[in-house]
Amino acid sequence: MKEISKEGGPRAARRSGRDRPQANGGSPRSRKSRSRKSRNYARRRGLAVVAVVAGVLLLGFAAVDLASGDGGIQRGVRIGDVNVGGMSKDEARAAVERNASETFQEISFGEGPDAVSVGADRLGVEVNADAAVEEAYSIGRSGGPFQRISDFFGSYLGGTQVDLKAGYDERAANETLGGIAEGFNREPKDATFTVTDGGKVEVQEAKDGRVLDEKATLANLEGALQNMSGRVPLAEGTAPKPEITTAEIQKSKPEEVIGEYQTDFRWDSNPNRKENMKLAAGAVDNTVVKPGEVFSFNELAAQLDYKEAKTFSNGGVGIDNGGGLCQVSSTLYMAAQYAGLDIEERHPHYAVLPYIKPGFDATVWFGDEYGYGVQDMKFRNSTEAPILIREWVDGEGFLNAQILGQPTGKKVEMTTEKIFEDTTRGIRWDTYKKVTENGEVIYDDMIHTYTYSYNPPPPEDGPHYDTSAPRVAGWNDPGNTTGWAEVPE
Repeated sequence: MKEISKEGGPRAARRSGRDRPQANGGSPRSRKSRSRKSRNYARRRGLAVVAVVAGVLLLGFAAVDLASGDGGIQRGVRIGDVNVGGMSKDEARAAVERNASETFQEISFGEGPDAVSVGADRLGVEVNADAAVEEAYSIGRSGGPFQRISDFFGSYLGGTQVDLKAGYDERAANETLGGIAEGFNREPKDATFTVTDGGKVEVQEAKDGRVLDEKATLANLEGALQNMSGRVPLAEGTAPKPEITTAEIQKSKPEEVIGEYQTDFRWDSNPNRKENMKLAAGAVDNTVVKPGEVFSFNELAAQLDYKEAKTFSNGGVGIDNGGGLCQVSSTLYMAAQYAGLDIEERHPHYAVLPYIKPGFDATVWFGDEYGYGVQDMKFRNSTEAPILIREWVDGEGFLNAQILGQPTGKKVEMTTEKIFEDTTRGIRWDTYKKVTENGEVIYDDMIHTYTYSYNPPPPEDGPHYDTSAPRVAGWNDPGNTTGWAEVPE
């Protein structure tokens, strides 16, 4: 391929294709002479450019040598946050150590309420200012001519950053991070619900936990020391999740009444009985029982300070502290029966009572000082969701008990039947339970039988209170088996 000079251009190329004398172009010999002159000119021009570049490099190299001779560290060089340009080694070392002392007096991990400040000595922090100063001083002084020139102009025009060589005691740092993690880590919080004084169920949302990623935080410490910073971000690991979600609690919270019962206490005019019932009912009210857990009446009600009222104890009727407790336990027992819960412990009374049908009662006794004779009323939450116990004394003379939960599909019927009544043998009552689940009978049988005794007359020197005829959820005692109607005032 024929090389064409810049001066000839396309026109010369076109002319070079004709084989005839040229009026203005001259002979072929003259054209060859001009071509040799063009090549000689280009060669001389290239040599001139090389000479100029070499001169510039030599001048630059000389300038670098002059600048780096006695002028200290190159202009624009920084060690961490300290501008050491123009300083001598000693000046730069003092400035870096002074800044490091101020910066690393305390190391702050995290921000806001999670912030923890630790003395640098606890982490074993040490700063190698000598190594950083030597590296800063070498900029523009090490390497070949091109490297030195590049470093010089790079620092002068754009600045050069030198990392501070700092170290720490790894064992001490790990121990410190372990202590920080104890305050930082948080267990996940399962969703749950609370019950207001009025019985309203309010859901408390689930919350993720958190955990400190100690390895990543240690890496952040290394980065902070390298950058002459006393602030270390805390790195979080994968957040632990709660076992019970808010959606699950929303779905299972106890809001529907699955069992309830009501008894009348107006048959006894002693105000102490009402106060005792309020106290015991308040102790069990708003109690939440998780699936599979067992509710114990005594566990909640035994430690309270009760007043004297009529009781059924020692084989008869008397006055003692805690009169009215058995009405609270019996009313709740029947609510648990109608809720279809599993009864774990139940004891009948000595005699027929005025406030509840025979066979539906559940006495409790906290025992004596030796722990002898303890009788409790217990039931198990056999449903698949939490249940909520409600019990209260209303202003109309009734004691109310409710079990709230999720629908179980069960329907419970309770009946009790008097088999015989004999002044010698007592009064026998058989109690039956029928359970239907989703329209299918799954249980229909007698659950217990018991023979009650007649109540002996009250002690003559004991206090007496007005007693009305029994009114127990529609049940009458026409045979006056309790004998209370004949108690003198």
